[in-house]
Amino acid sequence: MSSVRPNVVVFISHDSGRFLEQYGHDTVQTPNFGRLAEMGTTFDNAFCTTPLCAPARSALLTGLFPHQNGMMGLPSDTLGGWDLVRKERHLARVFREAGYESVLCGFEHETHDFWSAGFERSLHGSGDWHNGGLPLAGAGREIDDWLAQRREPAGSRTPSDAAPERPFYLQIGCQDTHREWSKTSRPFRDRGVWKAPYLIESEEIDAEMSEQQGAINTLDAGVGEVLDALEANGALENTILIFTTDHGIDFPRAKGTLFDPGVEVFLFAAWTGGGWSSGVREERLVSHVDLYPTLLESCGIAVPDDCAGRSLVPMLRDGGSPSAGGDVTGGVPDVPATDSDPAVYFEKIYHDNYDPMRALRTQRYKYVLNFDAQTLYDVRIATAPRYNWFRFPIKKDQREELYDLEHDPDESNNLVKDPASDGLRLELKQRLAAWMQSTNDPLLEGPIPSPYHLRISAEMKELAAEG
Repeated sequence: MSSVRPNVVVFISHDSGRFLEQYGHDTVQTPNFGRLAEMGTTFDNAFCTTPLCAPARSALLTGLFPHQNGMMGLPSDTLGGWDLVRKERHLARVFREAGYESVLCGFEHETHDFWSAGFERSLHGSGDWHNGGLPLAGAGREIDDWLAQRREPAGSRTPSDAAPERPFYLQIGCQDTHREWSKTSRPFRDRGVWKAPYLIESEEIDAEMSEQQGAINTLDAGVGEVLDALEANGALENTILIFTTDHGIDFPRAKGTLFDPGVEVFLFAAWTGGGWSSGVREERLVSHVDLYPTLLESCGIAVPDDCAGRSLVPMLRDGGSPSAGGDVTGGVPDVPATDSDPAVYFEKIYHDNYDPMRALRTQRYKYVLNFDAQTLYDVRIATAPRYNWFRFPIKKDQREELYDLEHDPDESNNLVKDPASDGLRLELKQRLAAWMQSTNDPLLEGPIPSPYHLRISAEMKELAAEG
């Protein structure tokens, strides 16, 4: 293993879930994700912390749940005006302060202004706000040019150029596979069309799904460009690669919900020169918050004591168990979880409406608690026009939900009313309560107002006082 500090690449796509060949979807073509699978570990049971774009990314990049880092909604005044509060925790700033060159390529969505997160250079974008919304295509060329510049002799570089011996943190983001898919990709149905088993037979659904499949193929081609650029510049050997997506696909009962299709993510982790396993699959539950301590530990940077996740380095090196401590989401020793029944945790506060929810998932069971839902439907507002796509009624009749994922993978049979499941329900609810308390969840104190709500309330109070 090299004694030189590794480079780090964190890649985050938009709304992709696990819709790849490597996760059993043979109606798409994703050979470049296959390259990643051969290089490292494919996580079969990786999950985000929330099925919403900005909050999900914020958790991955700070090692804290959205209710801990402040990004509980979207960074837009029309949808609450949220921003990342704990910007000192962003990986870009942490790596920059550790001597890395922190570079953003393409789209970010966890702050109002990506420069405030600690980036010092941008590629493939506008250079302001979220760095634009360009598709991934073309990013590889800009990465190639940047890496080639880093390799030039010191005398030929301007003073602002990074020395080639300085490692880099490269965060790559894109809006690929975000609706509307037809804007950047051609529909693809050469291998047929997949759709969720809980949806009806419909040409309308098939047409949209074929657009989604085309977008996945386009995403894969962009991933290939990125890998080619790294390889052409000799950067693959000593670079940690983390390739994932923010949350599930944008279809009914997926994005915006805490059902598995909303919170499941693809995850590939590779470090060819770091002794990590290659070409293996990992079935144990892992969470996005586990990536933060994993990266810091691997790069010799102190891991904060309050990380919500735990390092996966032992798992990546030899298939061993994750570092000790609490649930899979680690860092919370007060949670009464055991290694024999680990859990990952989920949350939701704001997206296109205020819909506070908390949940935990073990390998077999999922428990969901709806705190104050405006509607008890299985879709978010944005997908409400697709109510007629469902095979079964979508109205929830309980604010608590309990699913046996082994016998009910579609999460269509809520066991909360079953007296035989009451002991299990109380056990999981207690674990969820302990997690909320240990992470200082503000939802325990009452409803959570958005930043916009607080600003407009203060304004109205001032106007009333003046009157």
